[in-house]
Amino acid sequence: GVTWDAIACPGGMPGAERLCENTALVGLLKEQRKSGRVLAAVCASPAVIFAEHKLLEYDEKATCYPAPKFKQFLSGACAGWWDSPVVVDRKVITSQGPGTSLQFALKIVELLFGNAKADELAAQLLTHRA
Repeated sequence: GVTWDAIACPGGMPGAERLCENTALVGLLKEQRKSGRVLAAVCASPAVIFAEHKLLEYDEKATCYPAPKFKQFLSGACAGWWDSPVVVDRKVITSQGPGTSLQFALKIVELLFGNAKADELAAQLLTHRA
């Protein structure tokens, strides 16, 4: 089958719920996790998709949009909710929301292409890395 270097789930509601219900996507995410390749999610998706489908390990750190219900979902699925714009644990990248999306994207670039490329892009985008 086809493989990807990374799969990133966008956030937002009810989009995250629709992605969570998509069996084809869930199958891809589980295979991605099992293979050790990069898995990423932002906003509601770490809680709604990753927690629901047990894509996080009990000892992994993660973050999501800081709404109480999302924090609770995430805390029950891993080492808890971390108050950080972007969290990387192993090959899983999670981020809090729209305002952290550039740092989230740059973290994906860092894992796939290295620090130099992430720094170069951050400078071109007139932003900083998380």
